[in-house]
Amino acid sequence: MKGTPSVLRSFATCCLTLVVLAAAGFAAAPSEVVFRGPWHTTNRKLDGVMTCVVTRVAEQEWRGRFFGNWNGVAFDHAVTFLGPPEALHGTALIDGAHYDWTGEFSQSMPQHFKGSFGGDRYTGWFDLQEQAGQTASPR
Repeated sequence: MKGTPSVLRSFATCCLTLVVLAAAGFAAAPSEVVFRGPWHTTNRKLDGVMTCVVTRVAEQEWRGRFFGNWNGVAFDHAVTFLGPPEALHGTALIDGAHYDWTGEFSQSMPQHFKGSFGGDRYTGWFDLQEQAGQTASPR
């Protein structure tokens, strides 16, 4: 920028820096990963198949939308959970019952989302596998 006043040069440099930072932030924006697989209850036989769409909200904050059908009845619950991928934890209030759970995302491909849960009504575990190329179904 030869011959450009220093104020304009500084302004242009600042704008360019902001554009680069915004582009980097967009590239790192949360993306959705779709998982599907079985859940198993250990205190009552209520096993089934569910889908979970996981969205990264922040550095160690995630949102999962767990949905499916069990015995002809649809369910759809949003749950926020915290932690690094190898040590997730969360709580949920589902149909008036409180649940605590822990889980992890595997490092292998396709990814697995595994967890165990316990609460006022049911205890059990799930093992969901990434569904590459799939998107969430509408609510």
